[in-house]
Amino acid sequence: MSNAEYRPRYITALQNQPKTADFAPPDTALACPYCMRAGRIFQNLDQLLLHAQDEHSSVLPVSGNASDIRARVKQDALVCRKTLADRSSVATAGNTSTPDLTKLSLLESGKGRQSPYAKKRPADTEFQARRGKAVGPMEIYDPDRDISHTIADPRYNDPKSSRGTASPYRVTSSEPPVTTPPTFNPKLSPAPPPPPAQSRHSGLSDLQKYDSRYPELLLQPESRPISQEQLASEVKSIYAGLTMVETKCIHVDRAEAAQMQDPMANPKLGSEYWQALIALHRTLLHEHHDFFLASQHPSASPALRRLAAKYSMPARMWKHGIHSFLELLRRRLPESIDYMLAFIYLAYQMMALLYETVPAFEDTWIECLGDLGRYRMAIEDEDIRDRETWAGVARSWYSKAADKNPPVGRLYHHLAILARPNALQQLYYYARSLTCVKPFPSARESILTLLDPILGRPAGAYAQALPIDTSFIQAHGVLFKKLSPDQFEDARFNFQSQLDNHIGRVTAKWKEQGVYIAVTNIAALFDYGSDDSTLCMIHHLHYQQRSRNPASRQSSHSDDDSSPIDQESAVPSITEAEIPTQLEILSRDFTFSRAYLLAMSTLSLVLRRIGDKNVLPHLHVLLSFFASFASIKYVAHLIDHAPWYEIVPFLNTLLKTDRPEHISGIFPTDSNEYTQPLPEDYLIRGQIWSQSYFPENWFARELDEEERYLELASTIKSRTERIVRLGFHLAGYERWITYDQQAHTFSVVNSSDSV
Repeated sequence: MSNAEYRPRYITALQNQPKTADFAPPDTALACPYCMRAGRIFQNLDQLLLHAQDEHSSVLPVSGNASDIRARVKQDALVCRKTLADRSSVATAGNTSTPDLTKLSLLESGKGRQSPYAKKRPADTEFQARRGKAVGPMEIYDPDRDISHTIADPRYNDPKSSRGTASPYRVTSSEPPVTTPPTFNPKLSPAPPPPPAQSRHSGLSDLQKYDSRYPELLLQPESRPISQEQLASEVKSIYAGLTMVETKCIHVDRAEAAQMQDPMANPKLGSEYWQALIALHRTLLHEHHDFFLASQHPSASPALRRLAAKYSMPARMWKHGIHSFLELLRRRLPESIDYMLAFIYLAYQMMALLYETVPAFEDTWIECLGDLGRYRMAIEDEDIRDRETWAGVARSWYSKAADKNPPVGRLYHHLAILARPNALQQLYYYARSLTCVKPFPSARESILTLLDPILGRPAGAYAQALPIDTSFIQAHGVLFKKLSPDQFEDARFNFQSQLDNHIGRVTAKWKEQGVYIAVTNIAALFDYGSDDSTLCMIHHLHYQQRSRNPASRQSSHSDDDSSPIDQESAVPSITEAEIPTQLEILSRDFTFSRAYLLAMSTLSLVLRRIGDKNVLPHLHVLLSFFASFASIKYVAHLIDHAPWYEIVPFLNTLLKTDRPEHISGIFPTDSNEYTQPLPEDYLIRGQIWSQSYFPENWFARELDEEERYLELASTIKSRTERIVRLGFHLAGYERWITYDQQAHTFSVVNSSDSV
């Protein structure tokens, strides 16, 4: 269908919308009669009077009498209101002056950017604070200055509006539902007659100041202070325009999405229509940008600063301004490819700008930038280098977000998607996402996209995967889907029979692969983070108890960014009296028993490579896991059957090359060159079992991707020392191994406890 054929259909839809009069501003609202485009609306005459004195002093009576000025402004405002009402009634009646969507653009005027709908209204729309509960007028109160501002809320009710579905790319861990703003008919009203010719603002001439000593230099103009009332009024005005544009974006996106459900009425859209949609969503992004700059202004009160978070403005910006439109474009591929590229670049630039200028929501902007990079990567089919470049961009943003919020499993789920076609790395990220302090349950479905092809067709979708990786993933696929024990044993045998040769062949690459295998095996013990996992429930109970005991918190390690699990607010899913029964059931559970066998037998095979530095990261992860279990009385017995007989000779060999003289815990306390985190520390932080492993501020020093994974001589020395320290720590329990101070050797406590 051509553009000429499509436009009348859309114009007809606009004409059939409710009239603007149904949604008129309050009676006290007044438009500025002096602005060229009638773009400013004020709640009352006092606000308009302040605006006129500040911006339009040249057209006011020169007498300076306050009552004369007030009367003049009121008279002009009433005349302007009548003019606008007369012309608006003509527009809403379906006059030919009704604007086309393709004409929408971002209008610029002297002092402030205007809404694409020609004027801004007061913030008269409904806010949503809690699920299913709308709030009344938004009150801004500054206790320091005893100032209170209220944003009007006439409680419009639009029976046609409905709640949108939640975005799968939510930018906050808990996004409250966003109430659809009331339907607003975007009929542009003609501008009022232009005001008389204005003379140059008297204050502007003062801004251009010169110093006779530097005749060639123009001095920086002095900034004018802004009052809390002015700033609050500006936020209201910006929000009014924002809700108007947001409403239109919601309606257009939903209309297009509904139309795409009907294949018989799904015409090809023209270039002008796509450009108009991009302009509409671009305007919404600009309105959000203005709102954030105003509400987060350095002079803003704490009440104003809290508004953006209180009313989920970042989430609304992503959902209605970016994600919904991107999904609309994606469903229209390949015809929309050029427009989708243009909008991704536009949104990416806006998010990068917010990342630089609005640091209060830095975590949100980082994840949004990662999502946009992932969209850009996904639609690149022609140039493999561009695809890899954008995958790297998205990966870097997600990694940065994970560094700031290690317990959030959603971020590792995103990294798992970007890890394709590395099947082993994908499985690791999915497992890590499920066993984080704040797991991402949706990863349980995503992991099936990895497991199903390998379980069904080993040489099919993942033909690039090595046979040993395929066998390892098959073993975990059987555990995850709880299939037959025979399938598990076949996969485990195939994996472990190739393991020793594989480590010798890939050498240094197995340092990273060994960590992936260790973390995934541990995740299987926790039943991949399932809700009824006994170990997960016991760990939650343990940290709840510890959070109520300040002494235990101070005496133990505390990961600076993984320990806050909100244990006190979480509802306990198991009681201390129920633990013995649950552990008895766990010991007979198929998944746990086979997962325990896989983890311990793999460690036993790795430990036979005595002297091989490439297996140290795998051993380090497992020993840190043992140290975590040893500190929890409920589960300490579960490591009784670890391969202690293989661990002891390996530790004694390390003592011959590195014997720390002064041992005071797992981590060194003095500041020296070996105190920075090991590469594998970044790969296990945020896990439910590693919450108390790292000391406070262990990751305080920020290192880029290259620095943290460099394997220097100092890194190997630090890793060896850490493993030996873990050996000393476990020996201190005198339950599994012990250390002889005279002979400087480790030994097994009781042979009956080892296999």
